[in-house]
Amino acid sequence: MAEGIHIFVNRRKFEAGDGVQEQMTGSQIAALVDVPADNAVIRRDTGSDKGLVAIADTITVKNGDHFLVTRKVVEGGSRGAIHESRAH
Repeated sequence: MAEGIHIFVNRRKFEAGDGVQEQMTGSQIAALVDVPADNAVIRRDTGSDKGLVAIADTITVKNGDHFLVTRKVVEGGSRGAIHESRAH
């Protein structure tokens, strides 16, 4: 079982009690640091396994692994506003 396993996400330590498991999705890793899956970029930052982890990918987590979770950059920023016209 994953008891005793820990990982680091954005330099913060997370353990089994926080939701760390031996098998995790990118989405689960992003959730540890409250980054929504649809806006997350996850990068494994340990040893020879460095690289991107897709949201839907399930990976084997090794004790002491380090991950960097960032938000996707949104350019342009706004969606069209909805305007209501009211008769007076």
